[in-house]
Amino acid sequence: MNSLDLDDTYSTVDILASDFVARYRNGDRPTVEEYANRHPELSEPIRRVFPLVLSVEKVKIDQQSESDGSATLAGRVLERLGDFRLVREIGRGGMGIVYEAEQESLGRRVAIKVLPKQSLLNDDALQSFRREASTAAAMHHSNIVPIFGTGQCEGTHFLVMQLIRGESLDKRVTTEQPSFDCRTAAEIAAQISDGLAYAHGNGVLHRDVKPANILIDEDGVAQLTDFGLARNTRDDPTMTQALSGSPRYMAPERFQGQSDERSDVYGVGLTLYEMLAGTPAFKGLTPHQLPEAVKLHLIKPLTEFRSDIPTDLQTIVAKAINPEPAHRYQSATDLRDDLNRFLKDEPILARRTTTLQRLVRWCRRNPKLATVTGIAIVSMLAATVASSVGFAMTSAANKRSSEALAQSEQTVDLALHSLDGVVDVISIPASAMGDMDMGEMDSGQFLLNPSPHAAKVLENIQPLYERLANQSPTRPDILRQMIEASLRLSLIQQQLGQIDAAIGTLNQSVELLETRGNLAGLPINEKRILDARLHNELGKVYALNLDYAKSDEAFEMAIQSGEAVTDPDDRLKLQLAYALVALGDPPAQRRRDQAEMPGESRTARERLSAARAILSELNPAAHDASEVSVLRARIHLADSRRAKRPAVRQSEFLSAIEILRERLTQTPDDSRVRFALVEVLASVNLRRQFGSERLTDEAEKRLHEALAELQPLRSINPKTQLFAVSEVHILHKLSNLARSNGDFALALDRLEKAIAIQSSLVDASPDSMPHRCWRALLYRSLAEVHRRQGDDDAEREAITAAVADLDAISPESREHPFAVQTQQIIQKLAADAASEPDAL
Repeated sequence: MNSLDLDDTYSTVDILASDFVARYRNGDRPTVEEYANRHPELSEPIRRVFPLVLSVEKVKIDQQSESDGSATLAGRVLERLGDFRLVREIGRGGMGIVYEAEQESLGRRVAIKVLPKQSLLNDDALQSFRREASTAAAMHHSNIVPIFGTGQCEGTHFLVMQLIRGESLDKRVTTEQPSFDCRTAAEIAAQISDGLAYAHGNGVLHRDVKPANILIDEDGVAQLTDFGLARNTRDDPTMTQALSGSPRYMAPERFQGQSDERSDVYGVGLTLYEMLAGTPAFKGLTPHQLPEAVKLHLIKPLTEFRSDIPTDLQTIVAKAINPEPAHRYQSATDLRDDLNRFLKDEPILARRTTTLQRLVRWCRRNPKLATVTGIAIVSMLAATVASSVGFAMTSAANKRSSEALAQSEQTVDLALHSLDGVVDVISIPASAMGDMDMGEMDSGQFLLNPSPHAAKVLENIQPLYERLANQSPTRPDILRQMIEASLRLSLIQQQLGQIDAAIGTLNQSVELLETRGNLAGLPINEKRILDARLHNELGKVYALNLDYAKSDEAFEMAIQSGEAVTDPDDRLKLQLAYALVALGDPPAQRRRDQAEMPGESRTARERLSAARAILSELNPAAHDASEVSVLRARIHLADSRRAKRPAVRQSEFLSAIEILRERLTQTPDDSRVRFALVEVLASVNLRRQFGSERLTDEAEKRLHEALAELQPLRSINPKTQLFAVSEVHILHKLSNLARSNGDFALALDRLEKAIAIQSSLVDASPDSMPHRCWRALLYRSLAEVHRRQGDDDAEREAITAAVADLDAISPESREHPFAVQTQQIIQKLAADAASEPDAL
């Protein structure tokens, strides 16, 4: 062969080699023999050159990896992948780089994991990626990050997932010492175990459970990612081809090629260990030392890191990470159930518990029931049965929800029905379950004994609705139920004193309705009704927070929604009337602020007149009749306050009372109507009463009647802060009446009761500015009574307590008008006390 032919030969081989490498880079798997057979005249140089070229390519890509082993894209910068516009990088690891992206055709944000080139150079890795991504995409569970699908664009393989707003667990484990309190760590482990139990039930093993693959979203929900995706470790070449997963979190049997559900349980247990210890279980070990350390279980006891971990939780961790699979929890379900037992302070199954220990636990959980005898024990047993039935209903509903969410579009109806069942079980009073149509409860209905647990359950349900909405964005029933659930959540938060949380919940729903209402195809009237309901509720909550400017704005928005519809139905008219009454009959504090605004009185009368006209046209449904009665009574009460002549004032007041008592004869258990009656009876303006013995006696009679009507509500609903606040204000007025009559002992007795109740509210919500201010004003009244009695030491003590409450208010809340006004009152009180001769 002459030199010219030789040059042509190597030129052709070079071209073929470039094509060979390009195909490899794009994810194809050409073989050397394929090219040799296609070009037999060049088979010898092809067999000699191609392996060398491929080796150089592999080395080149490996050298472009980061020093920590995390993936790169071999020097490329990606801006889009087909329909997906990449927004920003949000993380990277050995298996790929994760981006936040916008899917432009659907207008939604997603997470995209892009596989690095080095993964594509391995046939097994690419096949495993395709197979396992398909398996993971078929799973739908609240604790598993949903996978929407896979794709390929110009040789780049990627995975499309739901975008989770939050952070990975490993960041929190490595940055906080210790990372979590015991209860939070157990809750996260229980959630991950629940997700694994679902996956195992579908025949899928994760094989790489570790903190880096657990995301904690903004609501605190733990979600497992990289599900079923084999991960090759690059830091130990001897294991790269044999093992999938991260050696530090592998169960000992994994190093012998064995893997089952118990191996995933080990990963959860080790993750829980690290959450509690705040440090990796194995660190400072080489890849060769690590397998031996895992097999020999060279893990420090948790007690070396912390002394506050309960024995039961230590036992759960020890059982989950036992090096012998036979001595571990045999399934993720077993681990989840024992964690839930720990969280409910019930005996765990990981060790035997004596009868005495069970009794002590039960008494600790039920202190009041444990003190009763005889018939009370029977009552306790009945209550236990009832609560077990309620829990079973909730568990069944949750199980149905999880199972429904595992289905595709065909099962959305079942999923919605199940979620609605959970919401009903959580938020509807047990005493009303038998009599109430589930569809008749609205956001104005009071709940019996709302609990933080109920609020948490409803918070965690919101992401489930979100996923269903993402799956079926054009279905209005999903959006409708999401908003109904948030209205109930807001109500529970209000009654627990979580005012800021309630405001956040409602504002999120307003935004949700605005952004998804049209896409979901909500009828215009229904959208306006929901918008009006949300803004009316916002107006009420802002008023509770004494933010009257935002309260007025919210009610105005509700009115705009009502007036924007040319032919509103009765439900929308009712919301419109509610907003008009709220603006026409504001809270007492707001009325005092508006007293110096001449135009406000005329505007208020016009709004009440408009509301009266709307209510007169309504033919309300049974579950709206109470709301209509309450609004009518409020209008009469407002007219009573504004009346100049005593006879008209008394007539309007009696009309309000008559409307509410008539409604109570039809629905005696309606707490909303009864509380409205309490508010009407307690609406005594003491400034008008002083100086007239008859009016003072009448005012005291009304206040006692209000207190009598309130007591059943308080006894049945001890955790409803609205009722507690009402009792405080009634006792305060009664104390002022006693003081005006010279009965200081009675005045002190009533004040001390009011302060005790208000203190319980402060203890429940220590950051609440209104609660602090109201208690400071109660201490002010206490100081004034002590001054009248000549008890200087007690007066100074009361003033000191008032000042302490004001000092405890957060700096950002001290500029609130109510806080400023209260501060001025207490400062004047302290100045007056300091100027008295006895104080010098």
